[in-house]
Amino acid sequence: MTWIDLSVPLRTAMPVYPGDPEVDISRALTVATDGANVLRLSIGSHSGTHVDAPFHVNDAWEVLDALPMARFSGPVELADVRGAGPGGRITAALLAGISRASDDTDGAAAPDRILLLHTGFAEHWGTPAYLDHPWLDADAARLIVDRGYRVVGLDALSVDRSSAPGPDSEEDGAQGFPAHQILAGQGCAIVENLTGLDRLSEPLHDGAGVEVFLFPMNIPGADGAPIRAMARVAPAGTPKAPPQRALRRDEVQEAADRLVAAFSATDTETYFSCFSPLATFVFPTEETVLGSRREYRELWEGWVRTGWKVLDCRSSEQEIQLLGTTAIFTHRVQTRLRPGRLDDAVTSDERETIVFTKAEGGELLAVHEHLSPVAAAN
Repeated sequence: MTWIDLSVPLRTAMPVYPGDPEVDISRALTVATDGANVLRLSIGSHSGTHVDAPFHVNDAWEVLDALPMARFSGPVELADVRGAGPGGRITAALLAGISRASDDTDGAAAPDRILLLHTGFAEHWGTPAYLDHPWLDADAARLIVDRGYRVVGLDALSVDRSSAPGPDSEEDGAQGFPAHQILAGQGCAIVENLTGLDRLSEPLHDGAGVEVFLFPMNIPGADGAPIRAMARVAPAGTPKAPPQRALRRDEVQEAADRLVAAFSATDTETYFSCFSPLATFVFPTEETVLGSRREYRELWEGWVRTGWKVLDCRSSEQEIQLLGTTAIFTHRVQTRLRPGRLDDAVTSDERETIVFTKAEGGELLAVHEHLSPVAAAN
């Protein structure tokens, strides 16, 4: 594997978008006087290579930490838009050849692609010419979201015009942030000030797998944040993991029936084989969340040792939600059980929610169980 840094270094007085806070990095503590070296950082949320959240351009849209982190990594779709030239318009025609963001054929789901626009303007970083970069027109921005992209990045200062428009400029790029509005309005995150995109062209042309990682700083409620953008290049011909097939309703039902039957029979081995080792459990009768299958099994086996036994278990009002490679099974479960060595049985009436996903071996396993009491009676 080869790693390629796509980030510009953070330095004092580095270029920023006109009007943004200046970057100042200074020494706060030193080993000589304080026993440790510590820097003081003064930067804006859009300093250097950074990501814009939809909240950047509309108070009602998603803040940065509301976006799923899985969105910020994936295979690269690289579009060469250097033909737009200085101050030029990146049109829908220039992007007509881009693939759709996701492949979903025969029920197989692969990670979404991340679209990177190679403008060639990274070579102007730190010069006045960097302001006169190409920009996305409205039709191009709409094409990007129509193709399903939810992260788009470029090696330029902005997806919108940064320099003053010329006298012959058309209205959609002459003022405001139309590309930001269109992209962000569809929940798209925007990455700006990338560098080194030219180093991705050859591997992609040769058939190498190229993934990009664009994780932002963890700043609650942020409109954006600096990132360390990295690309990982696999040698050409490296086998790719096959995409996971979306779950079917019948196999989820079968997995749920197996779990319920094992519970009804107090079959410890079969019951716990239905859960991932990393599964979590939330039960209203317990004071704390059970963090693992091991903790739940220890609790279960303690109940069994005291004579706990399921006398009757009925599942009704079942519902299955299919979410690609994950599924949520909910049902109302009414159980008569003997909690100890007593003759009196206890009846519980609960709403149970179980999240299933497919393990590496292909079997369906539960990764989370949640119980909500409906009623209880002796």
